[in-house]
Amino acid sequence: MNSPDSEDNFARFYGNVVSPKASALADFRRRFPEKVVTDGAHEWRYRVIGTASPVLLALPGGELVNDLGFEFALAMRGRCRIVYPAYPRVDSMEELASGMAAILDAEEIGQAAILGASFGGALAQVFVRKYPQRISHLLLSNCGVPLRYLAPSVRLFNWIARALPWSATAGLLRGPLLKAIDPAGKDRDFWKAYLDEMLSTRIAKADMLANFRIQLEYHRHYHFTPSDLADWQGKVLIAESDTDVIGPRRRQALRETYPCAEVHTFHNGGHATMFLRFDEYLAMVKRFLDGGSAAEAS
Repeated sequence: MNSPDSEDNFARFYGNVVSPKASALADFRRRFPEKVVTDGAHEWRYRVIGTASPVLLALPGGELVNDLGFEFALAMRGRCRIVYPAYPRVDSMEELASGMAAILDAEEIGQAAILGASFGGALAQVFVRKYPQRISHLLLSNCGVPLRYLAPSVRLFNWIARALPWSATAGLLRGPLLKAIDPAGKDRDFWKAYLDEMLSTRIAKADMLANFRIQLEYHRHYHFTPSDLADWQGKVLIAESDTDVIGPRRRQALRETYPCAEVHTFHNGGHATMFLRFDEYLAMVKRFLDGGSAAEAS
């Protein structure tokens, strides 16, 4: 993936966008440039936002990049130190988890809270099992546990994406992504520019195919049980939505895997709840990290 932080790159995609979000994104990238750490054969790019304690490792979803949630990171920076990685093209969940550990090592962070949304929630669950001593709070947002019956559909998506040219696949992705992050169309020009940039310069077909393969691995080869974290002393919050594409059966499986978790259910929150219910989502995360009940944030 390419770094988006050059001024020429920004002008190319956002030069005609009249929105305060465009200047806010430019400022975010300028103030919090990407850092790079090498682990194995891969370069891991990440941003560090804020200096407060505790640390929140904010994992991206299937977008793979480290600034889609820039507004959330900015809103949280006075409350905690955000470590916001991007994902390089790797072959397994184990590699992703090891890369996240390498980033924490590079920043000399012994323990952090971890927030995983969508695909990031899958990685967060793998990470806390691989490095339980490094996680104090586990926030699982709009995600599910590995379920073998989902593997065939993931394999089908992978086959379709592999068969189509990237321009066609990217075109198919734009609409659902735009609807998820800006359902009311309030900042349509900005988010269209953002997705154009992301899908043309920051994510390639090979990146998406690698992510599909990792999702397939997740559902075929992982199995989580409530006893996995029996000796772990951390806290768990599940953030779900009653209108998520992750349906009731999968949401129930997640709750059953973490029976001691606090559950915060957003009404009409969709899959990208952080965007659709921003203020409520922000209050939920802050309260959970402060040790209070996230339900009180409603």
